[in-house]
Amino acid sequence: MQCGYSRNDDFNGPRQEGVGLYQVYQKDGRRLDAGRAYLGDGRAWPNLRVLAGRPAQRILFEGRRASGVLVGGRRLLVRREVVVCAGAIGSPQLLMLSGIGPAAHLRELGLPVLHDAPDVGEHLQDHVDYTTNLRVRAPGLIGTNPATIVRIARSIGAFRVRGEGMLTSNAAEAGGFIRSRAELDRPDLQLHFCIGMVDDHNRRMHLSSGMALHVCVLRPASRGRVRLASSDVDDAPLIDPGFLSAPQDMALLLEGARIAQRILGAPALAAYRGRRLHGSGTEDDDGLRALIRAHADTIYHPVGTCRMGADARAVVDPRLRVRGVDGLRVADASIMPALISGNTQAPAAMIGERAAAFVLDDRD
Repeated sequence: MQCGYSRNDDFNGPRQEGVGLYQVYQKDGRRLDAGRAYLGDGRAWPNLRVLAGRPAQRILFEGRRASGVLVGGRRLLVRREVVVCAGAIGSPQLLMLSGIGPAAHLRELGLPVLHDAPDVGEHLQDHVDYTTNLRVRAPGLIGTNPATIVRIARSIGAFRVRGEGMLTSNAAEAGGFIRSRAELDRPDLQLHFCIGMVDDHNRRMHLSSGMALHVCVLRPASRGRVRLASSDVDDAPLIDPGFLSAPQDMALLLEGARIAQRILGAPALAAYRGRRLHGSGTEDDDGLRALIRAHADTIYHPVGTCRMGADARAVVDPRLRVRGVDGLRVADASIMPALISGNTQAPAAMIGERAAAFVLDDRD
């Protein structure tokens, strides 16, 4: 409130703009992922068999119709169709390994071309994110320091028995959707407030408690791509997110970082002043741009690499069927033609539900 942002108790309600606590995918204090939410332990589904830890090597075809999947050298054949749900990185990789993708790129790697689909792996979009991390000793904050370890030890019982306590935290407890300029008609920035430091996605750990404030560009203009490194599925694909390749994304993220500085300097957070992990907080625009280029990264919302559309270049049609072949769909966030202005997990679940409905509708 002190920075001019209104309270919002439901970002999925009639109004997205504002700040508040995030809703989470949890049940009884524990993370509830899509697999457990929809399938449970799988025993109630006699028509389901999960092969964990076995990546699909390629899709099999009879002519131009998908007939199965090659998994660990074993051919798994289908009666109706194949549905690819490997995400914005894995789905284009699997399509290209199966001969569906940019023809010149596939030929470079010695892969046969079943269908020349130039947009497979293109249009990669993600919420580029910049984080201000502070070393702080204050109530409620966590870290890899001895005080946090003691608190965790004391919380284990409550977590196991009642699903309560600090171990139920998603760390990114609060945030919001805000406008960088008052004249805009909707938010263009998202905030995530964390009760611990998040330095390089926690790859760099610090013996200190702290907090972090993320800010990300909601509708980036930058575009990246996914390409194959080789014809072997075990070789990670080449991912170029294209972050900040569009100048307007840097301009907006710079303004977002300034907003984050003002929020962290608000009177309500006086007890949480701390030493910045990167930078001093007094940088000019050039200095802050340098910090952004050094530390901005993904917030794990990649989409667009198997774009859905009605045009001939779209990878899948509006019913998620892969163009140029039969019996094959893609059902994950890769089909989004444009990145949504928020988190992608719930919309990805919706895409799965719609795909299931399409499969049932088309089975006869």
